[in-house]
Amino acid sequence: MSASLVNKSVLFIIVTTFVTLQLKVGVVFGSFLDTKVTLYNSLLVPITIHCKDKNNDDGFHVLNSRDLLTIKFKRAFLIPKTLWFCSFKWENEFHYFDIYVQKRHSCTHCHWMIRTDGLCLNTYPDLFCFPWNNRNNFTPIQKRMLISEEENRQF
Repeated sequence: MSASLVNKSVLFIIVTTFVTLQLKVGVVFGSFLDTKVTLYNSLLVPITIHCKDKNNDDGFHVLNSRDLLTIKFKRAFLIPKTLWFCSFKWENEFHYFDIYVQKRHSCTHCHWMIRTDGLCLNTYPDLFCFPWNNRNNFTPIQKRMLISEEENRQF
């Protein structure tokens, strides 16, 4: 009978520990997975920005010159598959850019500067600049989302 009581006590401790860890995982990993991307309009004209991923749409935002836009999301935990991309429209220009690719970016708060020829990632003291996305290199999901956006956009 005492062996049975020990087994029940051990089982109780294991189950209690498991439940406690499950409840805390949102607290521990919740902030650990938080990611911010800040976009800075360095152009002299307003820009309309539309950012989204496969499941989330951040909507349309207009940034005047020298304005900032911060997008917040959670990146994937085990498999690095998070991808956020944006469209940028100003005057007669229309471009796309992957602002966060989890396999490529290690920042938890990425700072991008928007320029006419692409975006620059500010990793103080360095600035890494990238050209706009080539439309031929999009994933099928991106292509579907962008085609529907192009059909709905107004000039």
